[in-house]
Amino acid sequence: MNAAHLTATLYGTPSCRRYRRMKSRILQAAEQSGTALRLEEVTDTQALARFNPLSLPRLYLNGDLLAERNPPATEEILRHLRSVR
Repeated sequence: MNAAHLTATLYGTPSCRRYRRMKSRILQAAEQSGTALRLEEVTDTQALARFNPLSLPRLYLNGDLLAERNPPATEEILRHLRSVR
């Protein structure tokens, strides 16, 4: 897959520490790997209502769930970015 088509979708609330950490790590991994990544942030209360609040934040990479609740290590995200490129 072409790196230009990678999309990360982050569900949660920006006031959440885990959300901010997850966002920071996906952006850091994309920069380290030289991956062009589009980050979509879903923070709307109605959109988040479909998830169990205890499973937030959630991070998807090209529609596949990469992490929920606890932010993955940057190295783990890098592995996933390389596997879809």
